Amino acid sequence: MTTKRRGMAVFAVLTAGALALSACGGGDDDNESGGSDSTESPAESSGDPITVASDAEFTSYNGNSETGNGTWNAFVLNGVQDGFWDYGPQGEIVRNEAFGTYETTSEDPLTVHYTFAEDAVWSDGVAIDCDDLLLEWATQGAGYETAEIGEDGNPIPLFRVPGTTGYDLVAKPTCQPGDKEVDYVYSEPFADWQQVTNTNMLPAHIVAEQAGMTPEDLVTAIQNDDLEALAPVAEFWNTGWDMEPGALLDPAVLPSSGPYVIDSWEAGQSLTLVANENYYGDAPATDTIVVRFIPQDQQVQALANGEVDVIAPQVSVDLVQALEALGDQVTMITGDEMTWEHLDFNQTPGAVMEDPNLRQAFAMCVPRQQIVDNLIAPANPEAVVMNLREFFPWDPEYDQVVGAAYGGEYDEPDIEGAKALIDAAGAAGTQVRILRSDPNPRRADTVAAIKASCDQAGFEIVDTPTPDLGAGITDVTSYEVALFAWAGSGVLTSGASLYRTAEGQNPYGYSNPDVDAAWDELVVTTDEARQVELLTEIETNLWADLFSIPLYAHPGVTAHAPDVTGVQQNSAQTQVSFNMEEWARS
Repeated sequence: MTTKRRGMAVFAVLTAGALALSACGGGDDDNESGGSDSTESPAESSGDPITVASDAEFTSYNGNSETGNGTWNAFVLNGVQDGFWDYGPQGEIVRNEAFGTYETTSEDPLTVHYTFAEDAVWSDGVAIDCDDLLLEWATQGAGYETAEIGEDGNPIPLFRVPGTTGYDLVAKPTCQPGDKEVDYVYSEPFADWQQVTNTNMLPAHIVAEQAGMTPEDLVTAIQNDDLEALAPVAEFWNTGWDMEPGALLDPAVLPSSGPYVIDSWEAGQSLTLVANENYYGDAPATDTIVVRFIPQDQQVQALANGEVDVIAPQVSVDLVQALEALGDQVTMITGDEMTWEHLDFNQTPGAVMEDPNLRQAFAMCVPRQQIVDNLIAPANPEAVVMNLREFFPWDPEYDQVVGAAYGGEYDEPDIEGAKALIDAAGAAGTQVRILRSDPNPRRADTVAAIKASCDQAGFEIVDTPTPDLGAGITDVTSYEVALFAWAGSGVLTSGASLYRTAEGQNPYGYSNPDVDAAWDELVVTTDEARQVELLTEIETNLWADLFSIPLYAHPGVTAHAPDVTGVQQNSAQTQVSFNMEEWARS
């Protein structure tokens, strides 16, 4: 068997595509992600518990839903749910052949053949099979709608998901209950076909049970597009796996397909994972992983005190200095991160920033270079201001695209120019609430720097911290500008859900037909040169419209106790817990 991530890396990361709100993450200088396969039976796991710090409480077993899609859930689900592929330490795609295999069997039409491993089972002994993949397609790409009409005048989706890109090109899979093989047939080519299935597949048999039907009934309902039968399925799938802190659902509803199962949860304190006795891959190196919920500004001290063994908080100058002061007490790993900080404008009708002149004035007074120099460069001397959203500064196409898409207008603050725009709009003294996560010292310092600059231009910047950033961003009445990070991935087309009109991750009211059209073409474009052309067109429009203001790519720092081995930094959105099953105490 192969372990969860010691497979073949098959897709190099090129762009800064985004899937989930960022809490923390990392990168790694080590680009080696391969390994050898083994036909031996899974090994016995052992070792004392290893404790890792997370700054955000777990909220849902369903990381694929609109409410559950967040890195705070992925942090835990990395050890609990498997799929056909996952991210390696550099964000590269690594096939998970213990779970199953996939390959293209036709280019016209694009057809991908999936085969689940014969011994792949959920922790309750139920086979992982076509039922699970069919449910994923139904929730992500079938386009099922309710009879209700939303506030935007459009029908409300039956299954509420962040985005459907890629799935919406796949014809309904045809398979019988329990089948171990199934085809995805695309109506058009799709650039990211290798990543279209989720890294964390969900159990169809549990959804069926909670909806009062058998797995066979569920498959039949999907095959027949029976919306009446699927209504209770959607009711559970959308929110039935969501949990309040410490209120762990019945373990029978939370089966695992990964190396660990969720064992216990103490609100505000910790969540404990224990080895999955029915795991079909290599057993984890350590039986028990404890996720401790600790604010980022307290994690270094917790590591020094031995309260935790692994941390990967967002980098600040103070944090790096504190870790360096610990010397041999800790092991540090540093590297670039595919997570990037930005300011997004609330452009919904009636909002202050619906006015493009005020967006421009704000962009003109944000001291981007000062923010990087003071808050990021001390931790990463190579840090630069980011001028794109879909490419990172280290991508080979970055300079070319910047040259075509961005004219340098907002490199340095222009207070007088910003003031002239504000005065012309009769908006002097306008409050601009900047929403940010709390606690987060670096973001607090960022808002303070913006206030010191933009108040001079005539705005009144109001720091607006929230402990629940995900909920805060969807409440567009609570802010004018949102400061947060997108955690990047290797998914070329994932930005579609951020910038296309009325997409799940675009609550800001932004709409540009040219951007929509470019994304529509990009999704079905496999020619790399044309992909860059389309992304350049998108970036040009996003700057012209001032959809957002990119700031910088996060520097990554992971630190762990010297007696813990196997810890790596992960530059993608999966974070440090991506390979927790490989952690061991020496």
